[in-house]
Amino acid sequence: MMKILFVSYAYWPPDFGGELLISIERFESLAGRGHQIVVLTSGQPGFLRREERDGITILRSPMIGRRRFARLIRRIVFAFWSLYYLLRLDYSILHWLSLSGINLASDAVIAWGFGWVAHRRGARVITVHALADQEQQALDMEGARGRWKRILLGQVDHIVAVSPALFQPLVVRFPGKAALIVYGVRDDLFVPLDQERSTLRQQKQVPRDGVVFSFLGSVGRRKGFDTLAQAFAELAPEHPDWRLWVVGPHSRQESQNIVGQEVEEVCQPLRGCEAQVVYWGRINDRPRLARILAASDVFVFPSRREGMGVAPLEAMAAGVPVIIARLPGITDLANIHEQTGLYVEPGNVEQLKEAMRRLGEDPELRQRMGQAARQRIVEAFSWDQYVSRWEQLYARGEIEQP
Repeated sequence: MMKILFVSYAYWPPDFGGELLISIERFESLAGRGHQIVVLTSGQPGFLRREERDGITILRSPMIGRRRFARLIRRIVFAFWSLYYLLRLDYSILHWLSLSGINLASDAVIAWGFGWVAHRRGARVITVHALADQEQQALDMEGARGRWKRILLGQVDHIVAVSPALFQPLVVRFPGKAALIVYGVRDDLFVPLDQERSTLRQQKQVPRDGVVFSFLGSVGRRKGFDTLAQAFAELAPEHPDWRLWVVGPHSRQESQNIVGQEVEEVCQPLRGCEAQVVYWGRINDRPRLARILAASDVFVFPSRREGMGVAPLEAMAAGVPVIIARLPGITDLANIHEQTGLYVEPGNVEQLKEAMRRLGEDPELRQRMGQAARQRIVEAFSWDQYVSRWEQLYARGEIEQP
């Protein structure tokens, strides 16, 4: 049995990114395999300071308050509170994800201190590189940012990249530390639907022969929602039975990372076809999310910057063909062009529009690609294989690279 201590300022409910969601489910699976998982996270309104959830012990720091200054104090308190438990708990692995600093410099100091303490306790330290630093640069190590990042990762034993594009620069900068573990997919949860699919579509008043394009992610430019909104707005008048389902946060109430003005701007093209658009909002209920994706016909993922997008893999597992912006070594790991879906260039409205038109107007092509997408995930991105690779890294400190 391994004893893993996971430190993340955000945990449950998850309030940022796919990496946290997949981490939560990965730890649940590891707990199911008999390993001991303890999570240190920040206090949340309405949640207990200590609880057991899915075999995992969750400890939450003091809430302090909700106003801006109180949130700052809460971040400082979290760092010292976590340090206290790092000195008291029994663990062999420290895995940190999101820290409580207000910028990269403060995160670097916290990470270095956590790592120093963990090493004195005989534990190994692990973190994940899950998002490219810039659209054209997976790892930015220049100037002041680079100096702080070297401090941030200075006490880390293993840096896990989630895609080859993120792994390659890590190997150069941090030889001996970098490991590649490509995301797996909950292929037991994200599955094709039959009768329930029709029921959900009827509830949302989708026409009998209507086509539903789904999107999952924060509404903003990084995820390419501006491109999708423009493409759908131009297609909607000639296809009144088509629908766009937008799943994910699009308000500050749902996520503090949302910029209200940006949401207004990227959604502007949809003003003329609002009757054909459904905003589901942020959905933390994973089974419900799986049903929504499976009830759609085509999944669209026009993102401009990723580490490795989990959402299109989940849609593929649900038997849905995908249209993805090609980010080499990142989004092109699972989808096979013309077999499981289509690729477009990031930010290219015309390419996206034509890809949507092609799949939207050809039900036989959608069915064929959807079946191939499900098979692709089951064969190459199964959840069990993914968890086993993490288990290997935690247990032995090394991993056989694919």
